[in-house]
Amino acid sequence: MLSPLSPFLVTTALTKSVLVARRQEFRRKRWLWRLLGLWRVVLAAGLAGGLVWLAEKPFWQLPGPLAVSVRGNLHLSTEQINRALDLRYPQSILAITPDQLEARLLAALPLESVQVTRQVWPPSLAIEVRECEPVAAAPLPGRPGVVDRAGRWIGLQQYRGLPLPKLTVWGYAQSRSELWQALYEQVSRSPIRIQVIDLRDSSNLILRTELGQVHFGSFSPQFESQLRRLDQLREVVRRYQKSEIAFIDLRSLELPTLRLKAALP
Repeated sequence: MLSPLSPFLVTTALTKSVLVARRQEFRRKRWLWRLLGLWRVVLAAGLAGGLVWLAEKPFWQLPGPLAVSVRGNLHLSTEQINRALDLRYPQSILAITPDQLEARLLAALPLESVQVTRQVWPPSLAIEVRECEPVAAAPLPGRPGVVDRAGRWIGLQQYRGLPLPKLTVWGYAQSRSELWQALYEQVSRSPIRIQVIDLRDSSNLILRTELGQVHFGSFSPQFESQLRRLDQLREVVRRYQKSEIAFIDLRSLELPTLRLKAALP
């Protein structure tokens, strides 16, 4: 005959056995998770090692410059672009980062934009470039060069067979690129044909135009109005021979002046 306390004793015994079973199940699962983690590490190491092994095989390597195609270059040679890539061949195609090559080309060559596309099989690179467009010859002392509309000065040695622009700028310096951008934007829209922009005197911008030499004073927001005023003076200027005109003075918009050369005695 069971005592009144028997149900409690049975319940307690069952609870302990359940706890032991649960503890054992937890240990088993923890062991399985650790084993799974170990397999993950082994698998990741195996994959990494496999990728390294594959990358070193010839069929994943860029063999040389012939596997690099270049499009869009007009005055820069393909050889120049390949040299600027600074790749050592054979080179694993998997180790090549297009973004890094694009930044390298933009820093080394006069290019407005570059797009590098990597093809894994067969290993190859496709490079699409857009060159800077020279808008004016900009010679420096002992250094022939050109300048683009953004104010980037480019030495002529970087180009092959580049026809010089019809416009020339004297006294250009890279530090004046912002002034140049604003100035060239106005000059490029001028109805007056301009051959030379003289920046050597910062207090007096001088242009050599189809009407003769023109003095504008310091470059200012009124430069656009000065160019329009110059266009209005066409008929007045053409009443004189070019040999008689020293320069056109447009430093004052209200009182433009035609300076004539002194007559010889």
